[in-house]
Amino acid sequence: MEDRYVPNETIQPVRLICFDVDYTLLTDEQILTEKTEKTLKRLQQLGMTLIIATGKNLASTRSIVDALSLNSPLIFINGSLIQYSNGEVVYKHSIPHTIVQRILELGEQQNMDMMLYFTEDTVIRAGGKFPHALDRYGGPSPRVVDNWDDLGDELEQVLKIIFIDGEDYQRLEEMDGILQERIPTGIDMVYSLPFLLEVQPQGVCKGAALQQVAQMLQIPRDEIMAFGDGNNDKEMLQFAGIGVALQNATPELKLAADHVIPSNNDEGPADFLREYFNLR
Repeated sequence: MEDRYVPNETIQPVRLICFDVDYTLLTDEQILTEKTEKTLKRLQQLGMTLIIATGKNLASTRSIVDALSLNSPLIFINGSLIQYSNGEVVYKHSIPHTIVQRILELGEQQNMDMMLYFTEDTVIRAGGKFPHALDRYGGPSPRVVDNWDDLGDELEQVLKIIFIDGEDYQRLEEMDGILQERIPTGIDMVYSLPFLLEVQPQGVCKGAALQQVAQMLQIPRDEIMAFGDGNNDKEMLQFAGIGVALQNATPELKLAADHVIPSNNDEGPADFLREYFNLR
């Protein structure tokens, strides 16, 4: 039987729904389930605007953007980039060049694997553990360079740098401390996943980007619903009128949320949305 929408006048009205992607909208195996896809498309038919807010770039999320025909401004690289699905850039904030060079220097001193994010792609240095570690993160293969200096002027366009270690989280914590001590201003750091330390321009976050998108679409914050699982989703859930964390979310994010729902692997977002909007 086709889903039908039964208006519920007791619920808070929603016009914009924003989703983190990995471990929120997708399962651990990077799958958009049939029930989730069907639910989201039904909401689009009912006039809801759907967007994503992810730490990845457009190339890494192209399949889900196309599957859901997402045509509104989308949030990439933790808010460093706002971009339409056709590639048009609305907003872009790079890490200052001198700080990029300092981060790379400190990372090399600690023998850390790093990946640089640009608008179109990502870059790693040859010889690291990244290819294996990225199996858990998904997305297309990064570009490989022998030395960071090979990037030349591209180093002025770095939107995010991530440190990854799937085996020893303590090394990430030590790197976090070094960066805070040696680079006290100009960057913010967040763990999107336990094995991913992300470095982005100071003041950049998904919440600030969601505020920009809401202003562009002329949608008040109390008519926004946001879903997430990681600490990089915290400001986004706090900005939205309705913040929803999944059961697999971090303890910190659950405390910031208005609702905690079943996990991504249990299709929590789809079931919550069906109940909230009385889809029958």
